[in-house]
This record gives sequence, C-alpha cells and structure tokens, in this order.
Amino acid sequence: MTTTHKKTIVACALFAALFSTASHAAIGDALVASGGNVFITFEGTDAGYDSLISVNGGAEIFPNHSTSVGSTVDLGFFAAGTVLDISLHVLNTGNFWHTGAGAGNADGIEHANVVYNFNGDAGRTYVGFEDLFGGGDRDYNDHQFSFTNVANPVPEPETYALMLAGLGALGFVARRRKAA
Repeated sequence: MTTTHKKTIVACALFAALFSTASHAAIGDALVASGGNVFITFEGTDAGYDSLISVNGGAEIFPNHSTSVGSTVDLGFFAAGTVLDISLHVLNTGNFWHTGAGAGNADGIEHANVVYNFNGDAGRTYVGFEDLFGGGDRDYNDHQFSFTNVANPVPEPETYALMLAGLGALGFVARRRKAA
C-alpha cells in the first residue's frame, strides 16, 4: 500500500469521525421510536406562558415553570418505528401544538424544532417548542426537553456525505490498483 493510499484512508477515517455524531436540526420533523423504553428529560423553559406536554395522548407532564431541569420520566416501551406525537398544551391560551408538519397545528405552521444527537450525544434527541399562535418569535425555547431511544426518521445529510466519501475512496483505490 502506497503512502497516498494510507493518507486517503486516514483522511476518510477522520472525516467519518468528525461527522458521525453531527447534530441535525429540523423544524417540523416527526419523532420515531427506535425500539425499547423511551425516556424524556426536561431541559428548561424561556416562556411567559404556562404549558404541559404529552406523548401520544398520554398524561400531561413537565409543567414548564415548576419542573426542575434534568427531571426525567420513563414513557414506557415503544416498538421500533412508532411515531411519537409530542403535544404542547399552552394553558394560558388553550392552544395545542404538535411535533411534525404544521398541518397538525391550528395555524398551519411547525411549532417544534428537533435536534438529533443533541450536544454531540449520539442517541439523544432535543425538542424545543414555540408556544404562540403564528410562531411567535420562533426561537423554539418555550418548552424544551430531550429523548433517548428516538431515531431520526430520515437519514441525516452527513450519512449521505459519508457514503459518497467512502464510495469515492473505494473508486480511487480501485483505479490506482488498475493503473498499477
């Protein structure tokens, strides 16, 4: 193996290491269980209004102004592929906002920002809600929490980039072998 081949392999390995746990943020993404017990952790609030959240129509939890940051609840077992409908109930206005496409919300816009591999923690998914009709200030920090055992339903762009880089490296090596 030549020095060039070794450098190419090392460069591809470094590229993969740098981007394998990259965060991917998406406003309006749906959440999908990856199989097993799903845990939710309260991450904080910056809202003037009082709100609660629920998952798939279950009990409302995490009152945003009286829950301690870091509080965690085991939501129970969800089969892989189960779509999790996270709902924010804004008590002051009576509005309910949902994760996923805006079509599920009264104003027709997305109210949740989803960040996969939150803070570089593979397998931890962050959700931040906007609690005002029409999207308010769109800072998505009015009710914040994170999940474990939730998968990204669509492959992240970094996945495609890694795949293309790997195929490119294989093509380069094959071409060099053929020429030699």
